[in-house]
Amino acid sequence: MQRNVLFSLMIWLLEVILVASFVSDRWTREIQTTEDRMLIAYFGAKKESEISETTQYWFDQLFVRTGMRESVYRYFIPTERERQMSKGFEDVGRHDLFPFIQSRLDVLWDTVYQMIKRFVMACAWLPFLAVAVQPFVIDGLIRRKVSQTNFDYPSPIAHRYSLYLMLGALYLLLVSLTLPFPMPPQSIPVGVFVVVFAVNVLLANTQKRV
Repeated sequence: MQRNVLFSLMIWLLEVILVASFVSDRWTREIQTTEDRMLIAYFGAKKESEISETTQYWFDQLFVRTGMRESVYRYFIPTERERQMSKGFEDVGRHDLFPFIQSRLDVLWDTVYQMIKRFVMACAWLPFLAVAVQPFVIDGLIRRKVSQTNFDYPSPIAHRYSLYLMLGALYLLLVSLTLPFPMPPQSIPVGVFVVVFAVNVLLANTQKRV
C-alpha cells in the first residue's frame, strides 16, 4: 500500500512537471478565465469573488510574502547586475533561453495558483460533503449490523473493490487540482458522491469480528 501511494504521488508530480514544461502560458490564462466564468455561472459573482480573494490571500501568504516565488525566478534567471558582472556573457540567452525559462516558470506558478483556487472551490462544497456523508455512513453501518444478526456474510470482493474505488476517486480529485483543462464546479460533488458510495459499500461489507 505504501509503495502504491508513493508511486501515485510520483505520477502526480510528473503531471505537474509535464504541465510546466509543455503547456503554454496563454493556455493557462485561458483555463483560469474559463473556470472563472463557470464559477460565476454556478455560484454567482459574489461567491466567485470570495473564492478568488481567498486564493490570492493564500498564494501571497505561501509564496509571495515568503519570497519563494521571487527566489525561484532569481535562481533560474540572472538579473541585469549579474549579467554585467559576467564579462563576455552579458547577452547569452537574453533573447531565447531565459525568456523560455521565464515562460515555463510563469506556467508553473499559474498552475500552483489554479491548484489553490480549485482547492478553495472544493472547500466551498464542505457543507454538501457533511450532509452527503452522514446518510451513506449510517446506511452502511445499519446494513452491517443487520448482516450480523442473520446468516448473511459480507462480500470480501465488494469490500476490497469499494476500497479501491474510494482511493481511486480521492486520487482523481487530487490529480484534478493540476489538470491543464477547465474543471467545472460540478466535478467536486460528483467525486464526493463516488467516494461516499464506496464508503457505504465498504462499511456494509466489513468483515464480522469474531
